Amino acid sequence: MKHRSTVPVPVAAVRAGFSAATSYRIEHDPRPLSLRKAPRDRRRPDPLAEVFDAEVVPMLEAAPGLRPVAVLEEVARAAIPSWAQACVGRSSGASASGERCMGQSGR
Repeated sequence: MKHRSTVPVPVAAVRAGFSAATSYRIEHDPRPLSLRKAPRDRRRPDPLAEVFDAEVVPMLEAAPGLRPVAVLEEVARAAIPSWAQACVGRSSGASASGERCMGQSGR
């Protein structure tokens, strides 16, 4: 915005090729947007934090070629209550006995 020293903000913006709103934003804080915002922290706790070191790491050390789906199924088998185990891995939304699984709409 070299023109800003001699003309008003909206005119300088048009001459520079961007909107007046952008020129006001640049005038307020000339740093790029990528440098303005601090990285965001996690908003909720990691659901696998308590089982990762205890279960996942030993599984991967014992079998490095283990697929992620197998690791997730094994963690789910150990952590999910018995009533919900029938729903793990089923995409239809129904358990083996025909009951609806929690959190699945069955669409």
